[in-house]
Amino acid sequence: MPDTIDRICYCKPDISSLRADGYHPVDMHLHTTHSDGRATISDLKRYAEKEKIGIAITDHNEISGSRKALSTRSDILIIPGIELETREGPHLLLYFYTAGDMEDFFHDLTVERNRQTPGLLQNLPVQECLNLASDYDCLRIAAHPYGYYGINRGVLKCVEKEMLPGVLDHIDGIEVICGGMMYGLNEKAILYAEAHDIPYTGGSDAHILSDVGNVVSAVAGDTVEEFLDGIIRRENLVIGSSGGYMAKGATAGVIAWSFVPYTIEQAGAHYRYQKRRTRDLVSSCRTKLSSYCSIKKRRV
Repeated sequence: MPDTIDRICYCKPDISSLRADGYHPVDMHLHTTHSDGRATISDLKRYAEKEKIGIAITDHNEISGSRKALSTRSDILIIPGIELETREGPHLLLYFYTAGDMEDFFHDLTVERNRQTPGLLQNLPVQECLNLASDYDCLRIAAHPYGYYGINRGVLKCVEKEMLPGVLDHIDGIEVICGGMMYGLNEKAILYAEAHDIPYTGGSDAHILSDVGNVVSAVAGDTVEEFLDGIIRRENLVIGSSGGYMAKGATAGVIAWSFVPYTIEQAGAHYRYQKRRTRDLVSSCRTKLSSYCSIKKRRV
């Protein structure tokens, strides 16, 4: 098998050549209108079919888009997936062998989030997310592992800061080329993969349709099982590069705008949560005060 350095190429993917050589190219990091992207599921599937690539829909903390894409017949390979935001900051990409496992995991995740913060659904710590996923057949990949400058959005960035001791024992691999990252941060991830015996993936992190397919992972396999197994065995290629400044600007605008309704919704959730806590606290105080007054009256 060629060295890792020979299997990662920072260049524009040639989809036709990849397919002619027996590889199945898949963009493994995509966002849709089900989280903070602008592409609908139907538009994304049509675009992928035209470009002859597979897709993994990895919406933030949400599987409804992936589930919808998988629910209808398609000629493209669709890998069940999700991108988790965590309490410490890093993002995790999870790829499942079956839609059923993805749905069961998401149910467990939702139950645990609701148990810890009822009605608020705050993000779980990195380790808890990884532990929950360990009960399922899936790949746990560190998304854009060196994160964004000034923001702890990557696992390896947090490891460098000694924020996540032992977490690398529970990570299956890293994303070596993320279309949303600058060249220098992708290069650090590539160098890390070359120095360590770990699986690696790549994806565009597209939030707009024109970025889809800018980065692909390619495996000589036609099914989800063959594809993910090829990544585990490090038999895959990763080909692509960062998006241009205009594309990054457009993506940033899309992300910022999409968070407006999300922020309003979260603000409402926080308000309802605090209102319920206040109501419970007042009720508890009234009960204690009433009990205290009853005791005082009996003593008199």
